[in-house]
Amino acid sequence: MEETASGDNCQNLCEKANEDVISELHDDILCYMLSFLPTKRAVATSILSTRWRNLWKSVTILDIYDGISGYYKNPSTYKERKMNFVNFMDRLFIHRNNPSILKFRLSLAQSYDFTCVNAWMSHLSRWISSSAIMGNVEELIFFINFPVRLPENLYCCQKLVTLKLHGYVRFDNLQSVSFPSLKALHLEHLRMLNNTAIEVLLSGSPALEELELEMEGRDSRRSVHVCSLSLKRLIIGFVCIFVPYDHSYRKKLTIDTPNLEFLKLVDFASEELSMQRADSLLQADLCFGYQTGVFNVGIEEYANMVVQFYRQISGVKTLSLSNCNIRTLIGAAVSKFPCFGNLPTFRNLIHLEVRVCDDYVWILPEILQCTSNLEVFVFILVEDAYDWNWCAPHSVPQCLSSCLQVIEFNDFEAVSGETEMVEYFLKNALVLKNMTITYLTDVKTSEVDVLKRLSTCPKGSDACQIVIIPEHEHSRGQATETY
Repeated sequence: MEETASGDNCQNLCEKANEDVISELHDDILCYMLSFLPTKRAVATSILSTRWRNLWKSVTILDIYDGISGYYKNPSTYKERKMNFVNFMDRLFIHRNNPSILKFRLSLAQSYDFTCVNAWMSHLSRWISSSAIMGNVEELIFFINFPVRLPENLYCCQKLVTLKLHGYVRFDNLQSVSFPSLKALHLEHLRMLNNTAIEVLLSGSPALEELELEMEGRDSRRSVHVCSLSLKRLIIGFVCIFVPYDHSYRKKLTIDTPNLEFLKLVDFASEELSMQRADSLLQADLCFGYQTGVFNVGIEEYANMVVQFYRQISGVKTLSLSNCNIRTLIGAAVSKFPCFGNLPTFRNLIHLEVRVCDDYVWILPEILQCTSNLEVFVFILVEDAYDWNWCAPHSVPQCLSSCLQVIEFNDFEAVSGETEMVEYFLKNALVLKNMTITYLTDVKTSEVDVLKRLSTCPKGSDACQIVIIPEHEHSRGQATETY
């Protein structure tokens, strides 16, 4: 009897194990599961069984990527794969029976016949029209590596929340847009983007909170004007292609965003910068500097502009300066430009991060003099230390004696000059609570002794704790030695 019962149990377990539990789920649940797959893989599930044959047609999130490369390795295979993708796209648009779209992502790394592309865009336009009426379209992402004009009705999606465009999207004849619900707009490396298109896109997005704008310096734009009352987060990346500019005009960047809270600006193309109405700005991450032999503007005029820009953002609480920013200040100081004496006091600044090379460190006390309420100072060495140009100043910045509580030194190499700079901060930071030193993992034994030396040097604050962390453990937050 027991053996029979045991055999029945095993049989029942096997039968349950062989049951297709997933296929028994409701269509909505299965489509939701398929929405996490690239569309090509979602379509491939149609061969599993008759239950799955048409499910992919109702998925409301499409993620399409051609995934084709290797022309030079095998041209014949490349052409075959490219043709297969064209056929896949044609079948997808023809056989998909649900016009509703929640999210649509299209990434085309290769070029295709314009007849095919125009047909795809026509289908997409029909889908968007149907979806817009139903109020479903929330996210559209296009990464296109050849010139193409997107459907006009794409710029009138009433429920669109996220729009990301990258590559060769054409904006000619773009006169108006209507994105009342748009929160995030990313315009990345758009070769055909101009200031007119930017202004049209921003004016038609009254609820926009996040803008990412990346352009190359070789573009023909004369100016970029970012104007938005709703914008809270702005990331701008203008990469300069090092060729002489057209001397008939200067490239300008104007930011007019009164409610902006976060700014990341990497700009090696603009010769004039202006930040208007920055009272709400809390955090700025800056990386820009003078381009010798490229800019039309002179170095002194550029330095004046940079100092004025700092004055416009002097209310920030968190500030990050790159080595390029420091180099501009160095040039102004060495050349004794009057603007260097007009640096603002960052009255609200509590967190300062400086990325700098070894021969620029002498200017750090001058920068700290502009921070009367600084609490956290982060120093990052951006190049290997060869020539530390450190000389302890005669006066001590006010923040060291009154409010600086945390100092972080990253990529410490324990070379002469660097050690003296750390000792200066330890001696003069009277309310310092913590100094963290992250040293490179290839520090030699004799240099480790220097780290020991720092633990016994005079400290201005009895409460100061020195934490020494190897570089490879810094990301995990593991301290190996505490003094």
